[in-house]
Amino acid sequence: MWPCYRALLGGALLWLAIACAPNAAPAPGRPAATRADGPPAPLAAATPVEPPVLPMTPVTLQVGILPVASWGPLFVARERGYLQEVGLEVEVANFTNYAEQLPLIAQGRLHVAGCANAVVCFNAFGRQVDVRIVGDLQSAGKTERSIGASALVVRRDLWDDGTIRGPDDLVGRSVYTQAGPGSGQHAMGARWLMRHGIDPRSAEWPMLPFPDLFASMQNRGAEVGFQSEPFVTAGVTRGVHHVLATQEEMHPTVQTVYLMYWSGIDQLGPAVGERFLIAYLRGGRDFLNAMEYGIDQDAVIDLLTRETTIKDPAVYRQIKYPWHDPNGVVSREALQADADLFHELGLMGRIDISSVFEDKYRRFAVEYLGEYQPPR
Repeated sequence: MWPCYRALLGGALLWLAIACAPNAAPAPGRPAATRADGPPAPLAAATPVEPPVLPMTPVTLQVGILPVASWGPLFVARERGYLQEVGLEVEVANFTNYAEQLPLIAQGRLHVAGCANAVVCFNAFGRQVDVRIVGDLQSAGKTERSIGASALVVRRDLWDDGTIRGPDDLVGRSVYTQAGPGSGQHAMGARWLMRHGIDPRSAEWPMLPFPDLFASMQNRGAEVGFQSEPFVTAGVTRGVHHVLATQEEMHPTVQTVYLMYWSGIDQLGPAVGERFLIAYLRGGRDFLNAMEYGIDQDAVIDLLTRETTIKDPAVYRQIKYPWHDPNGVVSREALQADADLFHELGLMGRIDISSVFEDKYRRFAVEYLGEYQPPR
């Protein structure tokens, strides 16, 4: 049994429980937080404080992902050994969409997965499936390099001749989305129309995957729809489409994708959920520093070309990157508002999703790592 060190970072009971867990080891590679306001002031003389101790009981986690850049934090954490440093191994399974992951994580066959601001996820929460929302995977961009990673686009010839120039021009048209009615893109488009006094039910919201929409617009088929990077930038560069509105213009606080745990994750070993988020946030901060500030960018882009469907490193240097909060914060308000919107549109019953959120893992990880500070 390891000695219990005094915890000074808050959450005293949790710290003490973890410090006293069996198989504990000294805290691995804890990165020092940098401050934008200069070096910290000297500390007054005090009894030295021992670093917190994490349990290191080995655990293997089953993780469901999509091979896209929004999972970059996990790719970086695995590549740089951050997971191994906290005693975790991950076995990753690729999926084509998040709906495929829901039954598996509900059964405990996946321990970590993602889901979106979509009816299929909200309905699962309404059935009280055994999952908890614990962190941000992708949300509204906050910087010039991240704003516009997803956008509503119109075919270039229809923009040029004035046929489609604004929300009024969508009435009676098919607005294509990746997953059809009840998708996160449907929510974004509906909010944009409502803000301009237009009933979202005056347009159709059929499904058409991003690559198919791109090809259809090239062939003068589809008129307007939602695109994601790299197709947003490629379409503008090649004259295929024009950006009608970015996701941030349509839904400024949108929470597009979030990280979920199987609700039985605590049964797998001591502080498994906390340890995973420590590694995940470290990887996420490295990802953000690379894509936003250029720190070690070549290495991160090389990793993305190996892990995602985009194989040309030059593409990653041109496109917008998927923003995620470097402290892992999820917008509960935005997700509940989207669930309420889908109820108003008649796509689902009224569901209160507040019980699905569990913030203890994220809070512990941020207390352990410190709040994110941009590099100087």
